Amino acid sequence: MKRVVLLIAFLCVACGDKGADNPLAVERQGAMQWREGQTIVALGTSLTFGFGAGCKVFPFDRDCALSDSSYPATLASRLKLPVVNLGVPGATTRDGFLRMTEALTHDPALALVELGANDLFQGVLVADARANLVMIIDRFRRAGVAVALLSFSHPDMIDHTPPGHRLQDQKAEALAYHHMLLALADEFGLPIVEYIFEDIWWKEELMFDSVHPNGRGYLLMEGNVVRGLHGFLVANDLYSE
Repeated sequence: MKRVVLLIAFLCVACGDKGADNPLAVERQGAMQWREGQTIVALGTSLTFGFGAGCKVFPFDRDCALSDSSYPATLASRLKLPVVNLGVPGATTRDGFLRMTEALTHDPALALVELGANDLFQGVLVADARANLVMIIDRFRRAGVAVALLSFSHPDMIDHTPPGHRLQDQKAEALAYHHMLLALADEFGLPIVEYIFEDIWWKEELMFDSVHPNGRGYLLMEGNVVRGLHGFLVANDLYSE
């Protein structure tokens, strides 16, 4: 029998003229609805794909049988809805928007959006990345899909980046991306994982290369996602028993 969960968690109303230059800002994310048979889509970069863990390395080995430790794979074991991994190495916010039609074919109730890292490394302006993310949020919301954001950067990332790392030349931009994602979450009333690399970056025993975790690192990343979204997941009865 199909079930519908309708909860009032995270039901918000716009106040004042906050975000008056953005017509979406007057309608923050409301209650989440889901039914059996729907999915959760994880739209993101190589960090969502899980590059650097198990079989997810270059060159790809089709015969590899190692378990998938990407955060969508391990998160799925905790939840009542399956998680579809739509992470693509190298994907930017623009690429994410162009994949919206594909994402919606999975009948998602919730979208986990982890985008922006490649925009940073490719020199995309924060304002342009923000505009793309707003379009992604809008498209999901018009389809009745709840959205949660995942931030790849954080002030702690800057503090723990080793000398010579390419991020050392992009400190200000990395912080600007972090603050942009926090502001978007606040503006639209979205849950957010403020730092998916917490206690991972830059610990050599947890990193596959200069920007990707290894299998152990991804297991910790999934823990960060769970902690960051715990209240939202509980309130919306998404944890499996």
